[in-house]
Amino acid sequence: IVSQIKTLQTQIEEEKQLLEVLDKTVVLLNSIGEEKQNHAQQQIESLVTYGLKTIFEEDLSFHVVSSYKANAAHLDFVVRTTKLDGQQIDTSVLDARGGGLASIVGFLLRVVQMLLSPERQRLLLVLDETFAAVSAEYEVRLAEFVKELVARTNLQIILVTHSTAFSDAADVVYRVSLEHGKSVVEQA
Repeated sequence: IVSQIKTLQTQIEEEKQLLEVLDKTVVLLNSIGEEKQNHAQQQIESLVTYGLKTIFEEDLSFHVVSSYKANAAHLDFVVRTTKLDGQQIDTSVLDARGGGLASIVGFLLRVVQMLLSPERQRLLLVLDETFAAVSAEYEVRLAEFVKELVARTNLQIILVTHSTAFSDAADVVYRVSLEHGKSVVEQA
């Protein structure tokens, strides 16, 4: 019996040591995961913020805010407006300034997903009236920003729109019209 007790005690000690190693490994893996997650989050926030500031010419920034709700991780996407007096106001992307801002943030998040994807193959994005809710006063800056983004990332964009503001920034423009019940496509 004494021999069995010593054997069990040895096994228990070995199990404790293994648990310590496993716990340290989990901490290490979590910290690596957190580090990569934080890096990706910073890249996302940086690109979307750059887009918002360029297009709207205001002190806007995009943030991913993490929290826990009902014992589960939860992410909120907010636009932070910094007033001239330094006051900061966080607003949910969906509630901030209507659909125009939300459509721009959605576009930028799709671009970021494509750029950060490990399977980064051909970068082609087809947008069908994505910017329809953007006010006309921002369309020219948005078009210039999209052109700059394409030049920097080798992203190809096919943009379907009724707005002529994007024509000057495009490499190629096609016009589609309806004649006698058939679509007619011509290069502009």
